Amino acid sequence: MEDIKFTNDHKLKWKHLFFSCLTAFLFLFIVSCKNHTDPEKTYSKFFVVKHAERYPGFNGHLTWYGRERAGDLMRLLKDSGIQKIYVTPYSRTLETADSLRLLQTTDTVVYLTDSTGQNLSVCLEQHRDYGKTILIVGHGNTVPGILRRLGASYQGDEIPDSIFNEIFEVINNHGKVSMGTFRYGKPNLPDTFKMKNLNM
Repeated sequence: MEDIKFTNDHKLKWKHLFFSCLTAFLFLFIVSCKNHTDPEKTYSKFFVVKHAERYPGFNGHLTWYGRERAGDLMRLLKDSGIQKIYVTPYSRTLETADSLRLLQTTDTVVYLTDSTGQNLSVCLEQHRDYGKTILIVGHGNTVPGILRRLGASYQGDEIPDSIFNEIFEVINNHGKVSMGTFRYGKPNLPDTFKMKNLNM
C-alpha cells in the first residue's frame, strides 16, 4: 500500500509541475504577442526605401533601370533577415521589392498610402509585426511621414523625384530610436525633366 501511495504522490507532483509550466508558457506567449503590437516593448528594425525608377503614369511599372535597382536592393538586403515586406497598392512598390520577395518567399503586406504613415502604423500593429525586421517600400511623398511615424527625425516633406538610391535603416530598441541613411545600387539618372527646363 505504501508503494501505491508513493506512486500517486509522484504523479500528482508531476501533474502540478506540468500545469505550472504550461501556465508560465501561456503567460509568456500572451505577453510576447502583446509586445508585438507595442514598439516600445520590442527591438524592431525597419528598412525604408522609395520605389525604384518607373515609367510615367498613374500606376507606371518600373523601367529597365528601376528593375536593375530592384536587383540591387535584393543583393543589399538578402542577408539582413527580412521577415516581412510592406508595399503600397501600386505596381512600382511591389516590383521594387519583387526580387527580394521572390528570392526568399517573404510574406508581403499591402498598406494604404498617406503622408503621415498612419495607415502603415495600423497595419504593423494589426499584423503584430513590431519586434521584427521589415522592409517598407513607399513613395517620394510618403517616405518622410513613414520615417517620422516610426520615431525617426527627418526634415522635409518629400524625397526629390530624381533620388532613388537612398535607403533608411530605422532601429527601435524598446523605445530608443536611431536612423541611418545609406546609398545603394546604381547612381541616380539625371533628372531629365529639370534638364529639359534648363535647356529651354
